[in-house]
Parts: sequence; C-alpha cells; structure tokens
Amino acid sequence: MLEALGIGRTKQRASELMWAVCRGGFVREFELREGKLGGGWFLPVGLVLVAVDQMAKLLVEGRMRVGLEVPILPGFFSLTRVHNTGVAFGMAQGNNLLTGFLALLILIFAGWMARTWDWRERWIQVVAGLVAGGAVGNLIDRVRLGYVLDFLDFHYGAWSWPAFNVADAAISVGVGYLFLGWMTGRSVEKKC
Repeated sequence: MLEALGIGRTKQRASELMWAVCRGGFVREFELREGKLGGGWFLPVGLVLVAVDQMAKLLVEGRMRVGLEVPILPGFFSLTRVHNTGVAFGMAQGNNLLTGFLALLILIFAGWMARTWDWRERWIQVVAGLVAGGAVGNLIDRVRLGYVLDFLDFHYGAWSWPAFNVADAAISVGVGYLFLGWMTGRSVEKKC
C-alpha cells in the first residue's frame, strides 16, 4: 500500500523521477525534498551579506551628511555619503524607466538561474548568495529611502571610481566569478 502512495520508493525509482523532472525543466520536487537543491551556502551567504550591508548603511546614514568625505587612506580611499537614484556605480541617475527595465532583466536572469543551474555545486550556492544578498540589500534601500545609499569612494589624483556600497561589491564579485567560471569552462548547468 505504501508503494501505491509513492512512499518508500526504491532508490532506482527516485533516480528516474529526478531524471524525468530535471529533463522536463520543471521544479525538481525530489531534489527539494531530499535537501539537494540550494545546499547549505546560498541562504547563509545571502543573509550575512544583507545584514553587513544594512548595518554599514545605517552607520553611514546616522553619522554622515550627504557629500561629507572622510578620508581613510588619503588620496586613495574615503567614505563619502552619496544618494544613488540610478543603478550600480551611479549610472542612469533619475532614470526610472531604465532602472525598472534592469530590474526586469535581473528577474528574468534569476528565473533562468533557478531552472538551469546545478545547485549541488557549492561555488554556485555562494555566487548566487552574493548576487541575491546584494540585490536584496539595495532593494531594501530603494523601498525604505527611495534611493540606494553609497559610501565607498576610491580615487587617485583626478581619477575617481563612482561611490558604491557592500551590496554593489557583492553583486560585482558574484557576477565576475560567474563570468570567470564561464570563461574557464566551469559549468553552471545542471548535470542530469
């Protein structure tokens, strides 16, 4: 009777189910139930990143006025409070249409990622945690403040990199590592 209900499936049957679901591109129920989807790194990395990002922003928000520059390494690195109404690194300031379009692209990318990546790979869990945690950190700012709070300011002489924050850095590292993995042939695709 338990077999008829699908309880107590043999290992072979479970393997066949996983193969069929994976090949069909549907949510991998077996992998979710068995704890094989997402592993143990995605959520902790994402949550720690959001916490660190928001704590840093709250410190800057409570102690610095807009435009104030606090030199940490004079001539190279300062803390400078900037209100960013655009996207990463100050691009597209005040352009809500472009910001909305980029948010849509990120959602499409996240959907593709959830359907096609092999979540059993630890490096994928960490990269996805960095990107998702960074996106959530900046989304919290947009909802709470109406802009993203940037404060990390690197410069040398007349050259200056646009101010950014912990969330921006995590997204950049995550996407950079993903690109590097792609360039070196390290697959993110699920192995069914």
